[in-house]
Amino acid sequence: MSRAKLSSKSQIVLPASIRRQLNINPGDKLEITAENNVIMIRKSPQSALDALDSCSSDSWHNYAEELDNERDQWKA
Repeated sequence: MSRAKLSSKSQIVLPASIRRQLNINPGDKLEITAENNVIMIRKSPQSALDALDSCSSDSWHNYAEELDNERDQWKA
């Protein structure tokens, strides 16, 4: 478990090992939530595509091809 100290300006520094593990770089956006006395910090996806890519399901893959096929049927 990594630990961080809250500064007098209410800032924390994420440990380097965690930044490397999550590939967090200066300027990246983070999502912060709190529930039941637990704070969770996640790296925010840069786009909706990145968010979908991180899903465990592959059901959305090749969706663009399927959508194009459906559009072609409407044109006929």
